[in-house]
Amino acid sequence: MVRDTRGVPLDHAQRFNFFPASPFCTVTWTFAGDCHWIDQTDQIEHPRTGAKLPGLAFCGAQLGPVVSWNPGETRSVATAFYPDAFSAMTGLDLSPFTGRMVPAEDVLPQPILQPCRNLFASVERNGVESGLSAFEEQIGTLWAGVRPDGFRPIRWVKDWGRSIALKATLSGSGRSARQVARRIKSWTGVSERDLRGIGHSEQLYATLHEAIQSGDVDWAELAAAAGFADQPHMIRQMRRSSGFTPEQLRQRARDDEAFWGYRLLGEYFEK
Repeated sequence: MVRDTRGVPLDHAQRFNFFPASPFCTVTWTFAGDCHWIDQTDQIEHPRTGAKLPGLAFCGAQLGPVVSWNPGETRSVATAFYPDAFSAMTGLDLSPFTGRMVPAEDVLPQPILQPCRNLFASVERNGVESGLSAFEEQIGTLWAGVRPDGFRPIRWVKDWGRSIALKATLSGSGRSARQVARRIKSWTGVSERDLRGIGHSEQLYATLHEAIQSGDVDWAELAAAAGFADQPHMIRQMRRSSGFTPEQLRQRARDDEAFWGYRLLGEYFEK
């Protein structure tokens, strides 16, 4: 994701950035301006009190909504990784990073940290598109060295979560429920139950986007189509994932500048 607000007049509220819960881990580069991490309710009213992201930041999986705020113009890039792939490339146990943002310089091993550092100069010299292309090539080389035989890309979180659970069951010498759960947590930072919940939320976002495009939003039908037991179950999960009810999210994602991340998610569902 690329965010560039230089030269764009935004008021205080428009400089917030809202994102849903995600099982992915993320590396974020801030090229211009500052970004404050909002992780307490009272910081919404006083966002400058939120911790300032370092220029190169690493975030683990997020089980709840993510909010940040820019005090002025900003230019940043964020890249998300499937955590099991990131763990394989780095050797990191991701469980300590769930719900956290930390300086990448403090935790990432050199083989992946150096390409991350290189992106700063590459973007300034050749632009974002060319810089990211070079970064992806370097990461592709790292991934090729650890990629499992028979690997194939998986589009949906629910399918990826099932594949992780199966891999954890078949890997290693111990196959007790506790050992399997420990592997899943180490590779992803979250539990199998958390993965199922986020997968349900992703299906709801997808079906909601489709319903909005067609102009036919029926919440009961959407709950069933996304795999929820009933509409109240859907609302509870949406609140955990985004901090909002489905109707609130629909209205704000439509035209609230701070919800640009949800509009990008809608573009993904159209692919």
